Amino acid sequence: MEVTFEYLSWACLSILVASLVTLVRFSLKSLRPRNYPPGPPALPFIGNVHHFATPKPFLKFAEWRAKYGDIIGLKTGPGNLVVLNSARLVRDLLDKRGSIYSGRPNDYIGYLKQWRTAVVRHLLGPTGVEQVLPVLEAMAAHLAYRLAADPGRFADHFRNWALATPLLAICGHRGEQKEAALVDLFYGNQDNWLTLLTPGVAPPVEMFPVLKWVPAFLAKWKRTARDLRRNQQGFYGMMLESAKEERRQRKAASLSSKEAPLRYESLMARILRAQEESGKAEFDDCQLAYLGGGLLDAAVDTTYSTALTFVKILAARPEIMKKAQAEIESVCGADNGPPQPKDINKLPYLRAYSSLEIARPQQPPARPRRRRHRWRVPSAQRTVVLHNTWAIERDPELYHDPDTFDPERYLSNIYGVKPSAEARCRAEGRKPNYAFGSGRRQCPGICSPLAAS
Repeated sequence: MEVTFEYLSWACLSILVASLVTLVRFSLKSLRPRNYPPGPPALPFIGNVHHFATPKPFLKFAEWRAKYGDIIGLKTGPGNLVVLNSARLVRDLLDKRGSIYSGRPNDYIGYLKQWRTAVVRHLLGPTGVEQVLPVLEAMAAHLAYRLAADPGRFADHFRNWALATPLLAICGHRGEQKEAALVDLFYGNQDNWLTLLTPGVAPPVEMFPVLKWVPAFLAKWKRTARDLRRNQQGFYGMMLESAKEERRQRKAASLSSKEAPLRYESLMARILRAQEESGKAEFDDCQLAYLGGGLLDAAVDTTYSTALTFVKILAARPEIMKKAQAEIESVCGADNGPPQPKDINKLPYLRAYSSLEIARPQQPPARPRRRRHRWRVPSAQRTVVLHNTWAIERDPELYHDPDTFDPERYLSNIYGVKPSAEARCRAEGRKPNYAFGSGRRQCPGICSPLAAS
């Protein structure tokens, strides 16, 4: 009995010492290391989490820029977080040294998107996108009709259009207009997912791994994540079945002279056809479903939020809208329909107003880019080393009155910066916008004309 008691005493002491050592090491790791970029003081255990535990941490990052400079070092518990607040740093680090900064942190709550970037880039390139342009025009016309017929529900119309357009392009699904439950399911999934991934709102599992072992009945976030996974897999599975059905219809049409061939082939159906023809399965069903679902997730939120921002601009600045309308009517006439791609070069104010700018002649073939993102960025990008799009796109040394929506700033130069030689020199080499990310982790769709739609 004495031996057993002595053994238990030593065991308890060992556990206590090990626990204390672990806590001390954890506490020391949460403090700022030597030669770390400047930033606010960090507290033991939590680091700087208490400073930016907010759904909009990019506003705090931009505020710190004035005090600490363009590069800010933060501590997320024992982890390191470096924020880049200037385009120069983004270019020097994420773009030029992409092989170093291309890693992705593991996210316990998030899921791994299975896709091959090279394949996505190919499918979203000029040749692939050329097929989808008639679809985009048709969906835009349908949106205009619904806005004219029932303007009071404009938010619902934009919500449906932002989902229906990429859904049709990615998997060929056409039932969204009659399936309100489908729309609600998708946006409900998005709300829950973004909430779980928002710094300061999501549980700090990466900081305190012990939270992984909390039972689901005691952790609401675990139950939400479980339901989200089930709903996402169901939605992505629906997309896969839609693409397979399209593929079956195409094969049937090719065998029957009576069946009219389907004109547009969705992205997922193209992948299925390519795999059949090559005899090589680049993607299994799960991977293909998540490929399509990941692309849809990336497309819808930014499209919807940008469109609503556009409506707010119209409401707040009617004089700008009238100027653009006058330019359109001078080129297309009042009764000749909307402008076509061939008319773009005749509409400089509309390009600036609708956030489009044509690349300079000495650059590769002209690709329109979004500029409205500079004024109100749809989302902030989160990673271990991240660039703060909000601060980059509202640098007061480059932009005159950056909080004002002023299309005419882009008429004087393609960057929209102050006309001084110094500002133009500093802006040289900037991206048209930073909402698509940078380096090897930038959105694959950035190479596509769809990025300008």
